This record gives sequence, structure tokens and C-alpha cells, in this order.
Amino acid sequence: MVKQQLLFFQNENELLRKLLDHMMANGDMAPTIVVSTSYIYGVPVDYYPDADPYCEALPQELVNDLIPIVENRYRTYAKTIDIAGIEASRGHRAIGGFSMGAVTTWYALAHTLNCFKYFIPISSDCWSLGRFAGMTCPDETAEYLANTIRDSAFSENDFYIWAASGSNDVAYDRILVQIQAMAQLTDVFPVTNLTFHEKEGVRHEFRPIAEYLYNALPSLFPNQ
Repeated sequence: MVKQQLLFFQNENELLRKLLDHMMANGDMAPTIVVSTSYIYGVPVDYYPDADPYCEALPQELVNDLIPIVENRYRTYAKTIDIAGIEASRGHRAIGGFSMGAVTTWYALAHTLNCFKYFIPISSDCWSLGRFAGMTCPDETAEYLANTIRDSAFSENDFYIWAASGSNDVAYDRILVQIQAMAQLTDVFPVTNLTFHEKEGVRHEFRPIAEYLYNALPSLFPNQ
């Protein structure tokens, strides 16, 4: 069962909660429901890559359990909360995450593209072909993701990946080489579908997430 991860909103003196509240109040982005969950449940793993199975399972759990709960409680673009309604409203839904949350986001692209249009992976690569495979096998990972999309019902303008990392982040090279390989597959990942954003000197830490979101969210959910 997914659980709310309050730390996302409470860390750094509630930095991200305040950011989101002010962006919506100022009209920088459309009113948006933001839900934070954790891929960790039960006993946390001692070595973070061991959470990989949880990361892979979470997107499907969101679709089956959490999205119906949230979108049944609040008014959203989903006319129904069954899979047909969730798929029909995917153009108003994003998923993103930092570090292992980014691993989760890449899994969502591979497995639940039918339910999300926007993807915000921050500071980690895709592990669909194995741990750190986006870094160690970037071409194969890029081709895998491209084929997943080619085989789907979605193509041009039907998805957008807003990826990011700090230049001093330990995961910078992991995600960068994968993005570079993806960018070579211009039939699936032209600049209109895939962009990479980096902040000079930033390390693998929580606070820069606010700046990434400040830049990403207005383009994904513009205040029209």
C-alpha cells in the first residue's frame, strides 16, 4: 500500500509546500493537486539500490490504488476513476521524483505511459535493464524506452520528459549519458518531447528540487 511521504512537504522549513502554494497563488501555474508518496514500505532497505523492486512496483500501485482514491475525493479532469477515465485524463497528470524517485519515474514511463503524460526524473537513470543501466548501457536503455513508446498508442506531443540534475551531483553522469543517447533517437525523443536541465555546482541534495520544480511546473501546468 502506498503511503503519504510528509517529508517532501516538511523538509527545509516546508520549502516545497510554500513554493507550490505561492506558485499557484501568484498564477505562475494552474491550480494543481500534488501528492507525495514513498516507494519504501515496511522495513527500509540498508542499501538503496535494493529498493529497485519497490520503485518498479510503485507506478502500477499509483494507477490501481492511489489515483482512484485522490481523484474520487477531489475534482479533477478524470470523469471516471476506472482505468478508462484515468487514461482519458492522462494529459493532466505528471509523475516525478528525485534520486530513487527518478528511477521510479523512468519505470512509470516504461509501464504506465497510458496514465501519465509528463515525467520529471531528477538525478538518476533508468534501471529497466538493470541497476544503473542508464549509465552503463545508455544506448540499449534509450532504445528500450524508445521501443516502449513506439509500441504504444502515443507518439508526437503525447508525452514530455523534463529531466534534470546538478552538475556536481553524484548521479549527474548517470542521467546525462542516458539523456544524450535518447536524444539521438529523434523520431521518439526530439527536443519537443525531451529536455535536460542542469544547475551548475549543485550536489545530490534536497533543496535544489525547489528550483527544478519552479522551472518545470509552469510549462507542464500553465495557468490558462
